[in-house]
Amino acid sequence: MAMRAFLDSLLSTGTASVAAAVVGTADGILWEGEAGAAPETRFDYASLTKPITATLALALDAEGTLPLSARVGEVWSEAHPELAKRTMADLLRHRSGLVGWAPFYHLCRSREEALSLILGGELLRDSRKPVYSDPDFILYGMSAERVTGETLARLIRSRIFDPLEMTSVEPAPGDRPDVAASRMDTGKEVELAARMGIAVPLQGPPPAGMPQDGNARFLISSGLTAHAGLFGTARDLWKLGAEWAEPRRLLKPEAAAKAVTGRPFLLGWWRRTLRGSAGPALPPGSFGHTGFAGGSLWIDPAQQRVYVLLTHRTSPDTDFNRQRRRFHALAAAI
Repeated sequence: MAMRAFLDSLLSTGTASVAAAVVGTADGILWEGEAGAAPETRFDYASLTKPITATLALALDAEGTLPLSARVGEVWSEAHPELAKRTMADLLRHRSGLVGWAPFYHLCRSREEALSLILGGELLRDSRKPVYSDPDFILYGMSAERVTGETLARLIRSRIFDPLEMTSVEPAPGDRPDVAASRMDTGKEVELAARMGIAVPLQGPPPAGMPQDGNARFLISSGLTAHAGLFGTARDLWKLGAEWAEPRRLLKPEAAAKAVTGRPFLLGWWRRTLRGSAGPALPPGSFGHTGFAGGSLWIDPAQQRVYVLLTHRTSPDTDFNRQRRRFHALAAAI
């Protein structure tokens, strides 16, 4: 079958060390398969943690616990005046004005120092143009913890994983037989830091069951961070996608629909583009996200279709969107 051959080719060409995929609807799975893995294999979700954070944000907004309209300054009185004006929705839509990335693991000694760096204004950009930003999500996660008095891991477990029965998902599970190892170094982070005038030493592949993302690895030692760090199976990621394709158990349909409107970034999601990871096989109304480790989750709400591809790619320099577009072209025909 073409899908099986595609997954096998990722390994045979050395593009990825392990791969799994699920194609389904809001009602069930249409096709699933693996290469170099088993159905219960857990992958580094990387930035696929962000849509999970956005799902939590809708739950907390519906409760009134942390409204999306709440301003940063209402949670953090010490926030820089420009940042203090931004809302929780601004953070989740990447329009707070914060930079896209910073090597917190190199600049800071603790989670508290990372928070102070974010709030202090040193990471604010001159331009207000929205830029995809990890610090946006890191700050949202810390805000949720401050307001609720609960850890982010507990919040996500009680509001999302338990209701949707996403039993495999957890932060940094460590070296276990069902966790796929990453073989990718931090070369891309070294490049990003160099553009900022910061010399960051290259780190090899992470310890087994730890995030490949350097900041997630640093911050997760004192708790889950909202931008990356979760591990789980392809099937459990489909469960999240199914809820967004047709809200039934967790999300309110009107809130979910509002979350995936607007430009350029949706609330915790990206809009489909022809040259992006979705490609022409998915219709214009589709939305999704990718993870730097090699995964992606895309949803076609019109057809209530869900497309999950999880891999551990082997090089940070590979244009993995080419593989994702190929996957969607094959999967859309199922």
